[in-house]
Amino acid sequence: MFAIRFMACAVTAIIAGVSSPAFSQVAVLHNGVQVTLKLPLQNFACEGPIWDIDVANHQMRVVGNLITIPASLNGLPFTMSGTGITGPEDVNNGPISGLTFDRLADLNATNRDVVLDTSGDAGPVRLGPARSIISQGEARSSPSTTGLNRTPQIEKQIEDNFFFLVRNAFLMHPPGKLPANFLGSIGIRTETGGFPVNNNQLPPRRYWRYPTSAGATVIANGHVYVDNLGREYNIPDVETLGGSINFGFSENVVIGSVVSAALGNYNTPDSFVVGGVLVLMNQDPRTPLDIYGTGLAPVSKAYFGSYLSANPGAAVAIVGHMIGEHVLMAEEIEVDGVFDPAVGAWVSTIDGQWRFQPGQGLSYRGSVVPIADHTIAIRYGNINAQGVFVPGVNTVERSIQANLIIDPLTNSATFDVRNQAGADANALRAIRFTVTNTSTGETVREQVYDWATLVGL
Repeated sequence: MFAIRFMACAVTAIIAGVSSPAFSQVAVLHNGVQVTLKLPLQNFACEGPIWDIDVANHQMRVVGNLITIPASLNGLPFTMSGTGITGPEDVNNGPISGLTFDRLADLNATNRDVVLDTSGDAGPVRLGPARSIISQGEARSSPSTTGLNRTPQIEKQIEDNFFFLVRNAFLMHPPGKLPANFLGSIGIRTETGGFPVNNNQLPPRRYWRYPTSAGATVIANGHVYVDNLGREYNIPDVETLGGSINFGFSENVVIGSVVSAALGNYNTPDSFVVGGVLVLMNQDPRTPLDIYGTGLAPVSKAYFGSYLSANPGAAVAIVGHMIGEHVLMAEEIEVDGVFDPAVGAWVSTIDGQWRFQPGQGLSYRGSVVPIADHTIAIRYGNINAQGVFVPGVNTVERSIQANLIIDPLTNSATFDVRNQAGADANALRAIRFTVTNTSTGETVREQVYDWATLVGL
């Protein structure tokens, strides 16, 4: 399910932009320099590992391309899909942008950007990366000999953190849930290269073998820009997987039943076991962690952990980055039949299913949860410069209850609305969904979509 979705998106992102016109015409670099498209158009596209990053100049080299990360494109902030900035209390502060580019550096991710707080009753927010954005062999090299952004000291800190996090998580699970030689299989070895015989009396650290890893992958699709001196810059300007550029360590997928689950503590991530894989909640400050339940409603780590504890054998699907063959750092988790009541209610629509035909109307599909004792309605309007929805003049709330297909088992509903009148690409470019509790009259969720942009108008 996940693998097919991500592979299709990645391939489409590369192919679609190679012959298409530029998405943006003007970019502003981090230092305020304005650059414009080089004419005739000269495009580039790449998907591959990062070789190096230049924090001072906001540049990275990927598959031979020196890519420049601007502050903005056509006045809009430049963002990196696949990334995430998480603050205390697990607050999502959005993706890494052109202005926060320095968060990609291993040095900052390992030290400055860690979040040592715990997430409510769950484990820590971000204890630091367990994998470098540079390949293992290169990350161990010295800048004094290469001039590149990497040091063996930072790489050792990352590798030590991997063993620290994984061993702590391993000890939280009852014997038999993971193979007895699990710590040996992740790289904790003896002087002769064998597996330790006692998981509580480990051999000296100098014999351990950190799993071989490649650099993080970047997907970029864009054009060459020039400044007023004629200097050229490769700038991604074609939307890629929801951002101006896409970043990810890898997109490894595990789907199956949970055989063991354990909430963490201040120095141990929450974790669970699927098959022979130990899944840890992502601890890298550069990448997100999202848990989705019924109707793609967000689920907190604490609620998810309590659900797993009360429901042994729960089916889950996880996307994240593997470190070796036995440890997965989860970045996205889906679990059906779970709704976190702290959310109140949730509305989601299906990407790629928005359609608009002048003279006929707007079509869209999605879901709402919960649905018992709740109603859902829409209203057309616009999003102002402050990002606030403003209802259109002479528009009213319109129920879409008649379009619902209710699933009483999950207390959710899907909707499939066809050719709805009222949308106007010039005057009413946004739509607001409102979920109301029928018993209290309380509005429990408002969700706004810029439908005109979603259909390409």
